[in-house]
Amino acid sequence: MMHFKLSLAALALIVGVSGTMAQDVVSGAAKVVDADIIMVEKQRVILWAVDAPERPQKCFVGDLLWDCYGAARQALGELIASGEASCTLQPGEPDKFNRRYGVCTSGGKDIGAELVRLGMARAFVEQGPDYTAREEEAKAAQIGVFQPGAKIDAPWEFRKTDPRNYR
Repeated sequence: MMHFKLSLAALALIVGVSGTMAQDVVSGAAKVVDADIIMVEKQRVILWAVDAPERPQKCFVGDLLWDCYGAARQALGELIASGEASCTLQPGEPDKFNRRYGVCTSGGKDIGAELVRLGMARAFVEQGPDYTAREEEAKAAQIGVFQPGAKIDAPWEFRKTDPRNYR
């Protein structure tokens, strides 16, 4: 029993010194599930600190209806065109839909950063400031959801008006 207590104390000391435990990583075949969600192997991953338009969300450019969700989903598909991705998952248990948040890369690029830089998603600062600079690039370039004449609610604002449970 004394040996067990010492082992636990040693483990606590190691964790305390290192500050963190290893994060989960999933890698392998990837496919698009939603405009900001991919499936890597059998794990659904919501891109961390990224928020893309929701499927029922209405977006307009001037007076014309624009399928911003479809454009974002297509852009995400192009970003994982190699068919492979690697995601470092955020700590915590999967949600009720078995999804985890993660920072994902494909072809050497941060998928979330690229989606925001292309104006196909917003930086979700509620989770972190990771992609605010990329969002500023998209605004300056006036592309995607920031194109001239765009009338698009931020996805987090849209979800407040829609009764479905997205996140």
